[in-house]
Amino acid sequence: MLPRKRILVAQFVLLLIWHISSQADELLPDLDYQPGQGIKINGTGWNLGGYTSASYHNDQNNPGYLGADDISLFLRWEGEGKFRFFSEWDLEKALEYEDDRGITSKDAYLALERFYGDYLYSDKLNFRAGKFLTPIGRWNIIHAPPLVWTTSRPMITERMFPTNATGAMAYGTLPLLNKEIDYSIYTSLGRDLRPDPKLDPFQEAFGFHLNVPFEEYGEVGLSYVNFEQKGEIGERKNLLGLDYFWTQNRYELTAEMAYRFSDEGHQLDEKGLFIQGVAPLSERWYAIGRYEAFDRDGVQPTVNLWLAGVACRLSPAVILKAEYSHAFDNQIRTPEGFFTSFAILF
Repeated sequence: MLPRKRILVAQFVLLLIWHISSQADELLPDLDYQPGQGIKINGTGWNLGGYTSASYHNDQNNPGYLGADDISLFLRWEGEGKFRFFSEWDLEKALEYEDDRGITSKDAYLALERFYGDYLYSDKLNFRAGKFLTPIGRWNIIHAPPLVWTTSRPMITERMFPTNATGAMAYGTLPLLNKEIDYSIYTSLGRDLRPDPKLDPFQEAFGFHLNVPFEEYGEVGLSYVNFEQKGEIGERKNLLGLDYFWTQNRYELTAEMAYRFSDEGHQLDEKGLFIQGVAPLSERWYAIGRYEAFDRDGVQPTVNLWLAGVACRLSPAVILKAEYSHAFDNQIRTPEGFFTSFAILF
């Protein structure tokens, strides 16, 4: 027979469990989860979401790679007033295997991708302050693995400008010539929030992006930024960019081009473009093709890259991708070969 004290303790624990379960609706927050849209804590304005991705790289120019690329967490708050808050933390390369190093987590890094507050004054004028994605082109804004069609990223979207900016932005939608034009005007003054040591952030930047509806199913964008980077103090750069997006009946066409010139001479100019098409093969499967060209500063020849791949959209929040790419005159050793990945937006 159990001692009396143990019986009393057991009775107390059972009573406590019963009490907690009977009061669960009051003690626990009212949670509403939708796949791909995160967890909404009803009545608070808070939403928790994110994405995760893993990939395998058989890169001709680098050791073979298999690993967890991203574990990203979104935290969003939307109250009843005009203020909004958003943050994104991304644990990069949490665990990886490389042919020359084996299993390692030495490259793991907790990156602060976004951390900003918005004041929604009107449809025509809103304000943002903090760290945000640099509004150049389309790819950089929607680059999360569950939202793009390929494992690899086009060269011009990560080699020609810092992908994040810390500063202030004004944005909104203006009616002009019977069209709704989206705009953003931004500045960065050098104090980057938690700068990624692998990147060269803005020292100073002033830029804008415009997005204009084109015909019935298309959009055209224009980007400009004048900037200086922390790793190249004293060199002033200007970047001009054009982007185009068209979609109809699950077909897509995306194109971006950019030209960056330096105040220290044309020998430092860079330019490039990519054109990507997507075509449905079945209800879930898609074919992807992409051409890229990138002319880096200096006397190196233009890199030309061709990519062909497939993607299976298992659900709006889950995608499986596989692709093969081949480059010509690849003196900058951009990734080429076979790549596959799996990504989930939760």
